[in-house]
Amino acid sequence: METPSTAQAGEWMRSYVADTLSRTDLASFIDGVAQSMGADVPELSTDAEIQRDLHWAVRSQFRLILAAQTSDASPRWSVPVAPEAHSLARTIARRGLELRVLSQLYHAGHRAVWRFVTEFVHRADVSAEFKVQLVVMMWEQTSEVMNAMLEDLAATYTQERERLLSGAFSMRVNTIREILDGTQNSAADASALLGYPLHRVHTALVLWTTDHAASLDSRIFEPLASRLARSASATEIICVPSGARGLWAWMVTGDVDPVLDSSLVVPGVRVAMGRPGSGLDGFRRTHREAQAAQDLAARSRGRVPVTDYRDVELISMLSARPDAMSALVDRELAGLLGEDEVAARLRETLRAVLSHQGNLEATARHLTVHKNTVRYRVQQIEERLGRRITHRALHLELALDCYDAFGAHAPAVSTDQFTGGRVDG
Repeated sequence: METPSTAQAGEWMRSYVADTLSRTDLASFIDGVAQSMGADVPELSTDAEIQRDLHWAVRSQFRLILAAQTSDASPRWSVPVAPEAHSLARTIARRGLELRVLSQLYHAGHRAVWRFVTEFVHRADVSAEFKVQLVVMMWEQTSEVMNAMLEDLAATYTQERERLLSGAFSMRVNTIREILDGTQNSAADASALLGYPLHRVHTALVLWTTDHAASLDSRIFEPLASRLARSASATEIICVPSGARGLWAWMVTGDVDPVLDSSLVVPGVRVAMGRPGSGLDGFRRTHREAQAAQDLAARSRGRVPVTDYRDVELISMLSARPDAMSALVDRELAGLLGEDEVAARLRETLRAVLSHQGNLEATARHLTVHKNTVRYRVQQIEERLGRRITHRALHLELALDCYDAFGAHAPAVSTDQFTGGRVDG
């Protein structure tokens, strides 16, 4: 039998991708590559924001690769670098990570793709000679594409690093990084460098874009943070980019818990806020809390524009143990779980009764129903629960909060929410 040509191997591969792989198969493969890339590079494995940028970059890049693979009749295909991949390179630069991290990341991606290729080639119903040609062709082409991408992305990384190392911007980024890392412990020195009063009471904000709004211009973040700070009567604010699509900010608010005007948050952007904290320790703590609120907001099924750590503190701590959270919800709300209309109405009534300390008249006014309707629903709730709602009321309220955020089963937690993180430049 004649040895198959590279062109024949390329045509087979295009047909396989177009005709055999379903959308679900491709989505699973792309998610697997992104997870493998993130896990293989220790510097990135616990950083939620880089992981998010990484998934966007991988998904966008593979769309371009698959488009080239299925439409290009030549045995070789030229693939442009996705804008999201350039954004990831800038985020890595802003984290203060070395260029080798970017290289390691894409080599990890190459290995993940190669594992997938060898697996499906092994299963393919073709001759041994054709399998060899497929493997050779895919190795050459994926290596070529990866090397070309790395060359472009290294240039993006270098340009960003050069920008970061220039002037006052570099000083601000490095000073904030040292504060968060705990290597800068002089509030007076840091305040002089930043022009920001670190001895005062601060409240941290984290701003980021949602997945579907990845194309939003990141330059909107700082003006938006300033408007939010003014809405909370903050007197001063300092900001640094946290990645290609995010911003970290601190504002001087005083001891009173600030309230942000959520109507200022534009579609596609979300905000998380920590509690006020004093001095350098408070500067670090409020930032960690804002990150924890961000992590919870990103994983929950709700899509509110602003997540305040004060409102989600207990859920945030519980979410570190998804198994324990799911057990709490199953145990406390047994009989009230489910997405049907009756269960949802009973949960709403239960929350209203608990928030009004069992006062049925106040609950009825809140729900705009008759008092007897509330009494009947409470009877239904207690029958389903098998106990009075006044028993373990705190557990019930907490279980309702968890269910509203995640449903019956909490997703896995990001370890990044319990670390100080690294500031981007």
